[in-house]
Amino acid sequence: MKDKNSILLIIAGILVVIGLLKPNLSNLIPSKNNTNRVVLNLEAPTDDTIKKECDDVIAVVKNGNKTDAIRLRDLYADIADLIALDQENEVIRNTEEIKQANSLSGLMLKLDIKDKYQNLAKESKDVIVSVIGDDSVPLSAELRAEAVKAFRYLAWAYDQGAK
Repeated sequence: MKDKNSILLIIAGILVVIGLLKPNLSNLIPSKNNTNRVVLNLEAPTDDTIKKECDDVIAVVKNGNKTDAIRLRDLYADIADLIALDQENEVIRNTEEIKQANSLSGLMLKLDIKDKYQNLAKESKDVIVSVIGDDSVPLSAELRAEAVKAFRYLAWAYDQGAK
C-alpha cells in the first residue's frame, strides 16, 4: 500500500509541476490539421485566350470550398503527369483516353461536386479544348506536350481559385 501511495504522490507532483510551468505539449500529439498548402510549380498560361478560359474556372471556384479547389488542382496536376508518360510507360495514347481518364479520376476521388459549382465542367473542358482541341486523335509528341500543358494550366486555375 505504501508503494502505491508513493507512486500516486509522484504522479500528482509531476502534474502540479506541469500545471505550474504550462509547457507546450502540442508537439507530442500528432495533429490531424491538413492546412499545409502543397506548393506546385504551376505556371500561368501566356496565351490570352487560354488565360481567359482559366480565369473563367477561377471565377467559378473562387467563392467555393477551398478544399475542393485544392483536390481538383492536385487531380489535374496528376493527370498531366499521367499524360506525360510515354514510350514504354505510355498510358494515354489519344485524346479520347484523356477524356476517359479525366472522367474516371473524378469518380475515383469521390469529389462529390456535382451541381455544387455551376458551369465548372464546361469551364474546365473549355481550357482543355482551347489548348488541344475537341477532336479524337492519336497523341503525337507535340500534342502530348500540349495536353500536359493544358492540364497544368487547369491545375494552375484551381490553385488560383483556392487562394
